[in-house]
Amino acid sequence: MPTIDIIRLADNPHETVNGIRADTSSRGVDLEGAQITATYADGTSETLTWQAFDPYTNGGVVGTDINMSYGYDWHYLTTTKLLTSLRIDLQPASSVFDTTLASDTDPLGGSTPGSKAGYPFRVAPEYEADAGGLTVTYSGIVNMAGSPAEGDLYTTMVVDFSNLPSGGVLGDLTWNSDIDTMRDAGDLVPSVATCFARGTLITTDRGDLPVEALKPGDRILTQDNGFQELVLALSRVVGPEELPKNKKLYPIRIKAGAMGSGLPKRDLVVSRQHRMVVKSNIAERMFGSATVLVAAIRLTELHGIHVYRAVKWIEYFHLVFERHEIIFAEGAPTESFLLCSETRKNLRPEAWEEFVTLFPEAGEPEYAVAPIRRIPSRSLQKKMVFRHVKNARHLICT
Repeated sequence: MPTIDIIRLADNPHETVNGIRADTSSRGVDLEGAQITATYADGTSETLTWQAFDPYTNGGVVGTDINMSYGYDWHYLTTTKLLTSLRIDLQPASSVFDTTLASDTDPLGGSTPGSKAGYPFRVAPEYEADAGGLTVTYSGIVNMAGSPAEGDLYTTMVVDFSNLPSGGVLGDLTWNSDIDTMRDAGDLVPSVATCFARGTLITTDRGDLPVEALKPGDRILTQDNGFQELVLALSRVVGPEELPKNKKLYPIRIKAGAMGSGLPKRDLVVSRQHRMVVKSNIAERMFGSATVLVAAIRLTELHGIHVYRAVKWIEYFHLVFERHEIIFAEGAPTESFLLCSETRKNLRPEAWEEFVTLFPEAGEPEYAVAPIRRIPSRSLQKKMVFRHVKNARHLICT
């Protein structure tokens, strides 16, 4: 049997409000909309959208060099070109991989309520005598709103076949990995959006300007690289119908001076996962660097920073540069839009098309840009904020 190395990452967190449906036996039709990316040994790749083949059971994808199908038991894969990796993203289908055997009644935990027992990737018995090894990496960890992730549910699975004797898969492979579907379509959203609210003042070479007035080519002040040209400005309106259905779309309000050193200069409103710069001795002791990036939602333990539920609607703006930058919003240092393979989930289709036109490499499955500052894990962010609260220290010390 080929060895199978299972890796579970805490990257690209997602959240669900209503969780898994009562019938956890997902079928091929439930995966409609999932994104499948096949990468071949010759460096080419193709990305396909999963389709339902009938109203009740079967679904799959048919590409130039790959054919996949699934009904209710095994996944069937056929490839006519040497396949080195396969990436399956279930988020657009409101489904997840359930990767652990832990049940909901396990006293040690490890199972998201409603998900029951699951299992990770495995090959069918007829392939168990094959030599070599596979690496299966799960990401897009999922948590129930209001609770931390149990570490069993993930939106994305990448199977690396390059360590098989032939360097990949050519021909047929039958495999499985337990899949659950959410109770409500659309109730599985990523937590990586970095957005400013309409009216936020951004520092430019022409002074502080409202974010909605910025256009590509405008020169924005950055902390590390002087004035840099804005490449793309995108926006999205979250209306009064959508906000109550998804609490994580409510913004965070950082009152004037709440960060320390008089910053921000005015109240600053950003999305939950928009990261702010923290510069303090506590950060340096914990991470070996005085400056780190922390999601705004983690800062709500501090006085003057809270979830802003008074809004009836909100318009969010993304500011995109050639690379990740530290810019200044209401005078406070904060991040620009961080480009990564998961960015697409936060953009409307037409915005994504414009994005890829300017950054063609962003269409590659494993595309990512290194953050300009360290981004600690969520648990470490919480510990750092707790220490600031306990010791009555400002987040920004100059």
